[in-house]
Amino acid sequence: MARLPSSHRRGDIVRWFAFLVWLVLAVTAPWTRAVTDASDPVRWTATIWGWAGWVLVLQTMLVASPLSLTAARMLAPLVAVSSVVAGDPVAMLAAAVFLVTVFTAEFADRMVQGSAYGRETRFCLRAPVPHMVPAVVAWLLLTGGLVGGSLLVAAGNFVAGVPLALTGIVLALRTPRRLHGLARRWLVVVPAGLVVHDHLVLAETVMVRRHEISSLVDAPRSGEEADLTGGVLGRRIVVSLADSEKVILTDITARMLGTVGALHVQAFAMAPRRVRAALAALRGE
Repeated sequence: MARLPSSHRRGDIVRWFAFLVWLVLAVTAPWTRAVTDASDPVRWTATIWGWAGWVLVLQTMLVASPLSLTAARMLAPLVAVSSVVAGDPVAMLAAAVFLVTVFTAEFADRMVQGSAYGRETRFCLRAPVPHMVPAVVAWLLLTGGLVGGSLLVAAGNFVAGVPLALTGIVLALRTPRRLHGLARRWLVVVPAGLVVHDHLVLAETVMVRRHEISSLVDAPRSGEEADLTGGVLGRRIVVSLADSEKVILTDITARMLGTVGALHVQAFAMAPRRVRAALAALRGE
């Protein structure tokens, strides 16, 4: 297990803050209060789903990893919805705070750092534009099928509940893995240089040695450099190279950029969520 770098220590505070907020949600238990007036089967189904999810997220707070990040992000919106249905102000506040916290850059960087090796520092990359809407739709279909379908079956509505639940089960075979892919994208800073690990944009990982880097710039927008951000807007780090390097793009990235899959680039851009911290780590500051 890698020693926690100084750039991620604030993320550790955010992580334990999220842990304390999650404990508050155990006291309020909005998943049970949301179905107080429902039948016994519905109440039991909601209770099982709620506490199973709460225990799972509790474990993610204790063991930092990319998988823990995915689990927290997938379950936090469900708890937020249940708190709104329950109408409990304390639960709604706690759920909203937790939801915002698990989607912060500091929390994400700290969680993915948990599986780092040796002297490497990981910085999560911002989500590529073409993958954002499909990810939200996939989450809605998955959770709506599993949770909504099971609640409908428990309520005796088999006509709507059974197909919905079966849809959720089928989606559960692949969708969580696809959503987990969004949490497995990062810039890695190592003593020898940098690595861009992004299977959504790159067909092959980009590795650059430190002596091959001629400059590192915090750019406010895209320029003439090769865009390895996946089409995100805003700040990015532009890496200029002493000599051209070969970069292999995924098919969807090549189509989006209107170019071929294999490029020889003299400079490229990447978009970590914390540009300033990543740039400082790259410069050894």
